[in-house]
Amino acid sequence: MNLLKKQEFAATHNEEIFQYTMDALNAIQERCQFYNPTYSPKPTPKADPPKLIPTQTIYILHLSDLHITTSEEATLWSNQLAQDLTEDLQIPNLDALILSGDIANYSTTEEYQAAQQFLDNLRLDFPDLDPKQIVIVPGNHDLNWKLAKQAYQLLDLEDYDGELKDGHYIKGEDVIRVRDEAKYQQRFAHFSQFYQAIKGQPYPLDYDQQAIIDYLPEQNLLILGLNSAWQLDHHFRARASIHSGALSNALTEIRRNPDYDNCLKLAVWHHPLNSDRSDRITDQGFMEQLAVAEFRLFLHGHIHKAQASVFSYDKIPGGRKLDGICAGTFGAPTFELRSAYPWQYNLLKINDNQLTVRTRRREEENGAWKPDSRWTQGPGLGGLDYYSIDLY
Repeated sequence: MNLLKKQEFAATHNEEIFQYTMDALNAIQERCQFYNPTYSPKPTPKADPPKLIPTQTIYILHLSDLHITTSEEATLWSNQLAQDLTEDLQIPNLDALILSGDIANYSTTEEYQAAQQFLDNLRLDFPDLDPKQIVIVPGNHDLNWKLAKQAYQLLDLEDYDGELKDGHYIKGEDVIRVRDEAKYQQRFAHFSQFYQAIKGQPYPLDYDQQAIIDYLPEQNLLILGLNSAWQLDHHFRARASIHSGALSNALTEIRRNPDYDNCLKLAVWHHPLNSDRSDRITDQGFMEQLAVAEFRLFLHGHIHKAQASVFSYDKIPGGRKLDGICAGTFGAPTFELRSAYPWQYNLLKINDNQLTVRTRRREEENGAWKPDSRWTQGPGLGGLDYYSIDLY
């Protein structure tokens, strides 16, 4: 070894000395990575980029199925909600507000004025809640049936010689109603105007643009809002779906923006994946795209009861999946409440790597919100008003 240090040649016929010398040289190269055309260092596995989970506590208010109609409801409901959040739950601030559809009941301008009043009142109690932190998607009650009907032109069947595209017309015995596509999009016009009043820009009426990204860098959140009611009207009530072009446009934008890489990603729409009724999303292939794009949660409403679910993409422990969080109805008319389910809403709390979903209930129209301990914990154990999800 002394000869090597002096950069002189060394020779030996002793196998033990030779092996000792070679081991020493290999150890040097492992440490220093000197160039050697005959040496192939062991590849170092490339670690996945770390998921940047918010270190501060994040509060997300999830409301669905408001079905608001009057300014009196706006005043009452905003007071009941703000009192529950500030007094009972003692929430210091709201980092995001998610409205997952059916804001109005008949999609009229008067109803949306009441909805705007409700949000304006709530923001007086939470002045730091910026419009960019409010996520709104339409539901089946956010399209106007009167405008939808006006988009269909009534014609005698025997006199019509144009192309009939499946799902774009209504056929009677001797007549046919063919829709004008430009007029048909206007059934969301009142919702679009409400969206503009809150967000500062109109909700797009082109279906391939109805996937809106709300990026909240301070909270490290990305929320994708989708329209599951884009194919619905007064006649076609059971074909909820997600527009493939809209989703593709949004996922392309997300993939190409490095700022979005390590965000916690949530998707929001109105209709459920699974339901005992026909008005659910039956084509669920889009969920696979969301899983591959590293979305972790999806929020919805419509079924008027709080519910939790899981969409698993990889069938392995720790595989890709999306936890589903459904909010009950916040303000549907009494006759539209499901049996044994009162009015409800969800409050999401993110702290480090854990999400806690807290469910609230209101049993009387003029009553107060209180804990909804419906999440069972096992035989002989009482239910809790919350459940937790490990995010990563």
